[in-house]
Amino acid sequence: MEQTETIAVVGGGPAGLSAAWELMRAGRAVVVYERRAEAGGRMRTDEVDGVRFDSGVQLLSSSYTKLRALAEAVGVQDLLRRSPGRDAVWREGRAHPLVYGSVASMVTSTALSIGLKLKLAARYLPFLARDAAAIDVNRLVHTGGRFDHESIAQWGLREIGEDFIELMVYPMLGAYYGTLPEDSTAALYHGLAKVGLDVQVMGVAGGMSALPRAIASELEHRGVQFRYDAAVEGIRLTPGGAELRVGGESIMHRAVVVATPPAAALRILDDEPLRQWLGRVRSAPTATLALILDRPLEADFFGLSFLRRDYDVRAAVAACVQDRKLPNENRGSSVVMLPSPMIAAELVDAEPEHALDVLLPIAERVFPGIRNTIRRARLTAFPEGYSVFYPGYLQHVQTLEQLTLPRSLALAGDYLVAPTVEGGVRSGILAAERLLRHIVA
Repeated sequence: MEQTETIAVVGGGPAGLSAAWELMRAGRAVVVYERRAEAGGRMRTDEVDGVRFDSGVQLLSSSYTKLRALAEAVGVQDLLRRSPGRDAVWREGRAHPLVYGSVASMVTSTALSIGLKLKLAARYLPFLARDAAAIDVNRLVHTGGRFDHESIAQWGLREIGEDFIELMVYPMLGAYYGTLPEDSTAALYHGLAKVGLDVQVMGVAGGMSALPRAIASELEHRGVQFRYDAAVEGIRLTPGGAELRVGGESIMHRAVVVATPPAAALRILDDEPLRQWLGRVRSAPTATLALILDRPLEADFFGLSFLRRDYDVRAAVAACVQDRKLPNENRGSSVVMLPSPMIAAELVDAEPEHALDVLLPIAERVFPGIRNTIRRARLTAFPEGYSVFYPGYLQHVQTLEQLTLPRSLALAGDYLVAPTVEGGVRSGILAAERLLRHIVA
């Protein structure tokens, strides 16, 4: 088999795209293998009957500095558009307005109990400024260890109370990260809360997939080769590089960045110590249900969060009114229902009718009459879902540094940095830097 100097990048999500960009900038020949027909991963926009909706990632944060830098380098920073940030929490039978990232809104919103607001002002905000001052959510592995030994549910119940967990922690972690408070390290929530005190949220003009599509297009223009619908079946690491099996074909590369979800990396890699390490990485499968409507919803918010202690709506964690994300953009009318992490896994392999049976009654309860406006519905499954940063996980990530990995291999994925698009981008940069340090042309 002929040796080549090309570097393979397996996976075309944010991690793979950023790795490919860094390697290309360094003058390396790069081939990206993507199992789907386009790049983007969970930055995915689908279309039904001419109506576009984001079926995966819903919003980006102004704190995503590396993602914004990549968009600027590609020349598509104008795709990032500020979203109004108007959201709501469904509590006691009605929607309570809330602007996430605005301390003033949180203090005045009826979404939070008076007792919780007092505790936030007296305890949590001083805690973030004092005890959690060193936490950087984009460097969580090296800055959050002090709070990694327990879940945010344990910490919150002890330090602030149940309302903190149910009214603040659960809606955020469930909707944006697919994780329950009991399954999430306290370090992650504290890091996110610090960022959330001063943040703006952004959508992508044309839908989330427009950004990775533009990055991939520019990479191709600069000579990076993309192979779509190309599922990598296995990777054999050799002294001379990495042998990839793709569609029954064996292809040799000088090195490889594995920028897939951890479960996929576990399936295709043959390095046993690394496989054992990957076996302790957890993911939370999920699915989303898009309801395509024949008229806009009468709502003045984008995201409506649900509380798990509200029995009537607890099967969902949020409803996302797509035409309120970027109000000046006409994508058609749709609402995307996000199932609660408690039931999300059962919808991954479910028939669409079952998802409708579970989630449509909730949509009808909060948007009376919506049933009569639905034209179509689309269930989108994400079997490998979200990366779970469980208590003790930051310590586990640090043990990866103790493994002697082959010089021709680098891992990338949000599970190595933070369970965000920004975490994926940063992991791709780090993976590229690793290979560039070790590979001799």
